[in-house]
Amino acid sequence: MSYPTFLHTFAEQLPGLAVAHRSGEWPDPQLVVFNDEVGAALGITRENICDLFHADGHAQAYSGHQFGNFVPLLGDGRTLLVGELRADRHLCGEASGAPLLYDVHLKGSGPTDFSRGGDGRAVLGPMLREYLISESLHALGVPSSRSLAVFTTGETVMRGRPQPGAVLVRVTPHHLRVGTLQFAAISGPEILRDTVRYASHRILAQPSDNELENARELLHQAVLSQARLVAQWMRFGFVHGVMNTDNTTLSGYSIDFGPCAFMDTFDPQTVFSSIDQGGRYAYGQQPAIAGWNLARMAETLLPFIGMESAREEIDSFASHYRAAWLAEMGQAVGVDPDNAGAEKLLDALPELLTRHTADLTTFLRSLSDGTTQQKFPWARDWCTTRDMCGAVPPHNPVYIPRNHLVEEALLHAERGDLSHFHRLFAATTAPFDRLDGSEDLEQPAPQDAAPYITYCGT
Repeated sequence: MSYPTFLHTFAEQLPGLAVAHRSGEWPDPQLVVFNDEVGAALGITRENICDLFHADGHAQAYSGHQFGNFVPLLGDGRTLLVGELRADRHLCGEASGAPLLYDVHLKGSGPTDFSRGGDGRAVLGPMLREYLISESLHALGVPSSRSLAVFTTGETVMRGRPQPGAVLVRVTPHHLRVGTLQFAAISGPEILRDTVRYASHRILAQPSDNELENARELLHQAVLSQARLVAQWMRFGFVHGVMNTDNTTLSGYSIDFGPCAFMDTFDPQTVFSSIDQGGRYAYGQQPAIAGWNLARMAETLLPFIGMESAREEIDSFASHYRAAWLAEMGQAVGVDPDNAGAEKLLDALPELLTRHTADLTTFLRSLSDGTTQQKFPWARDWCTTRDMCGAVPPHNPVYIPRNHLVEEALLHAERGDLSHFHRLFAATTAPFDRLDGSEDLEQPAPQDAAPYITYCGT
């Protein structure tokens, strides 16, 4: 079976940010799930993907602000960049003019120079969880990394208890993070210049020969794309959970889903991550954190663009986010934000949902189904105002990866039964269409369920 030829542009052009490694030797790799759509775009099949099971590649170096504290050297502790492939279509929600070169990553591939004492391994549950979450976000129209496959390794890995070892094959437009620029900036002006040049050609539709123009455009596009991305997260109740600068991409797509989760009951203070004790990355904090991370990006580019230009771009984030949020919520509610009274209507919704502890997804879908006043009588006045704002049919999902359903599916999968996973995956990757016999997948967790807590298993 022929196999596509990998490029290695990152390692070749940025050798100071790449360390050669070979993936682990696994006793019995077995394919668990495979994404035919992503595979077809890259020329990878169920038959030839086995060539990835023993791959040479590179671990990438980067820095990062983790919970506000700068760590000069982080890097890929258990992932491997196998290389880059050209696709025949855009895969991750990019703009139409974006390059068609994609990174192929193995997650859980074994220890690297950046493992910091860890074993570099991963286990089946968290890898299936990232596969499900990333593909569900994509189906909702949210820019996200894609998942190509998950396979078990034949190893047993200790994560509190013995669990089956597994590897996720992840596909992204690149793995260039704010933390990548931070590492380049502290590594010297030549490495920073090379990194900006490389990022420009991986991200910009029409990179310039002028370094200043490229740096300014990289920051500008990051501001725009992060504003749109976080507005989409807010619309669908997605809580990323670990918005460190090393998890913030330069072109605004979702990546690294360790402690993420979707919100049921609407509450701006919602936190799922076990390590976010102060609520830094709570649902309602996500826009502000995105702006903070972009300011850290701007700092790395000061040698090119200067303080005034950097400040101008960062100061524009709030207005870009506001416009993106109004557009997203306008579509969810079914009003044009430019209509008289629409902005006030949209601004009133979060407080209303919080006061009545409403389930966000159920409420928004009821607007699509025309059942809001029946299901949520407390929203009658708000609905009347909405109608006065020129309401049109809104577009909202029936299904999201609800946390109790995800955990149930993963528990069965670890025991060898993938039927629950496949059923949930089918619903959440066609989220706008109601499926017969799937009413249970629409329901939030029982009211007496324990608070949901997530861990950085991925």
